[in-house]
Amino acid sequence: MDLRKLRYFVDVVEAKSISKAAASLHVAQPALTKSIQSLEQELGAVLLQRSAKGVAMTEAGARLYEHCQIVFKQLDRARHDVRKSIERPSGVVTVGLPHSLMTVLALPLLQLTTARYPDVRLELKQEHTHLLVNDIRAGKLDFAVMAEPRSASGLHCQQLLKEELLFVGPTSADLSARQTHISFLDASVHEFILPSVGNGLRHTAEGHFRARSLPLNVKHEVDAIALITQCVQAGLGVSLLPGGCIRMDADQGRIRAMPFAEGGCHRTIVLCQAAGAALSPAAATVVAVVEEAARELVTGGQWLGARLA
Repeated sequence: MDLRKLRYFVDVVEAKSISKAAASLHVAQPALTKSIQSLEQELGAVLLQRSAKGVAMTEAGARLYEHCQIVFKQLDRARHDVRKSIERPSGVVTVGLPHSLMTVLALPLLQLTTARYPDVRLELKQEHTHLLVNDIRAGKLDFAVMAEPRSASGLHCQQLLKEELLFVGPTSADLSARQTHISFLDASVHEFILPSVGNGLRHTAEGHFRARSLPLNVKHEVDAIALITQCVQAGLGVSLLPGGCIRMDADQGRIRAMPFAEGGCHRTIVLCQAAGAALSPAAATVVAVVEEAARELVTGGQWLGARLA
């Protein structure tokens, strides 16, 4: 049923006159009469008895009037709740992050959200990029922050930043103390510790070495970034990792991290949601917090090798 017709019906009942209701609504009386007749035809019942004294509800009209009162109260409550949620966002927001971004972004996101929006509860889900894509499409996540997926079908993605991928080796590696860059050719002689096939980082690393017709010797496959870093520290091999997740280890001298001399070894970090799906007020607020947290990390030098898109 058309809400406007129901509103007109309620106004006529309460005014007890079609002419008075028409004047109050600033609607032509014939148009108002036609609206009531259309509603009666739709319901298959006479709703109002017309007389020289005005209009009165029939039994069917009285029943409809009771339902209208309930419906319009619920609508008013919904309007109030929506406005309140915009002014003070609340509810659960589920955000997906891959392993490599959880380390750098999760804590600042939780801190900013907790400080500013105490009624918002975050659920952070850590998964590989291709699984995050599946979860977005399935409606299990409000949005995800991840490396740009190979297939973006059904997704709406916006660029957040560019993140440089660095050569990471142990402090005991056979590298000059003054060396600040490494070529892909020199890197190719090392044994790498990388995530398993299908992981976004592994795919990126393979692509760069393949483009230069160089071998990529993967000694061990480890899907946990923290464990890869520990393996590198222990001298079990080298790796190719995003700067954000190894900054602290590099700053404290536990590992050596350097960019590739050829440049261009980076990945695009995007914020993705389901295409055509509207975010809740709380989720939209958290998106803004993610953007702010990323901006502060990059400009403050805490996200190693990153630059804003």
